Amino acid sequence: MFKKVYVEITNKCNLNCSFCVGNNRKEEFIKRDNFLIILDKLKNYTNYLYFHVMGEPLLHPDINNLINEASKNFFVNITTNGYLIKRICHNTKVRQVNISLHSFEPSYGIKIDDYMNTIFNSVDQLITNNTIICYRLWTKDKYNQKIISKLEEKYNIVIDEQRTLKLANNIYLECAEEFIWPTLDNSLSSEVGSCKGLKDHIGILVDGTVVPCCLDSAGIINLGNIYNQDLSDIINSKLFKTLKNGFLNNKKIHELCKKCNFYESKKGK
Repeated sequence: MFKKVYVEITNKCNLNCSFCVGNNRKEEFIKRDNFLIILDKLKNYTNYLYFHVMGEPLLHPDINNLINEASKNFFVNITTNGYLIKRICHNTKVRQVNISLHSFEPSYGIKIDDYMNTIFNSVDQLITNNTIICYRLWTKDKYNQKIISKLEEKYNIVIDEQRTLKLANNIYLECAEEFIWPTLDNSLSSEVGSCKGLKDHIGILVDGTVVPCCLDSAGIINLGNIYNQDLSDIINSKLFKTLKNGFLNNKKIHELCKKCNFYESKKGK
């Protein structure tokens, strides 16, 4: 059993954030038939699905039907930049919504007050269904203090940006330092280190490619394809076992993993 599986229902995004590594793959929306294949093959492997790798999941034209279908056997979690949150505000089947408030940028054509108020109105609706809300501030920029002020006003609380805290029942704020996206050409290089990838989660890209974690957004570590392979065969492959055993022994095997500091940056937070 995996603690969670990341399922990329689209790799298309409505924004172009400076902190994001970006997408160089063909833009796609998952087809319903392929989505059902994934759901069937993940039975007995996890209880939690996260609609997130690359892209903005709320762009998917059939997002609510995908949520409803997945919720029959899984708890559905969504990570969004918040701009389209009204699309799911009446859906009663969402377990958790992670909202990346650090995505706000005035150049996207919405004022910060309008952005935050739209999110607040949608959150007010979602929490009536016991949906968990996690606001995220994972970068440091000039809009953070304005966002924090809006959160303090909304929830009548003083916020310490250095830590994660509960704002209200089922509503949380997660503050963190910006991490370096793993790419083969970044300046990081370390063979020492572990990861929760392959141990408690995997990712599935929109084309069916199975990857060790949600940060391999380009599918560089291709473990197989869920559409034409059983997950048991992928898990028992030589590559999967080699990478996992490496992590268990605090060793990064693949070159992409050596270029990643996410686990180290988040450990203990």
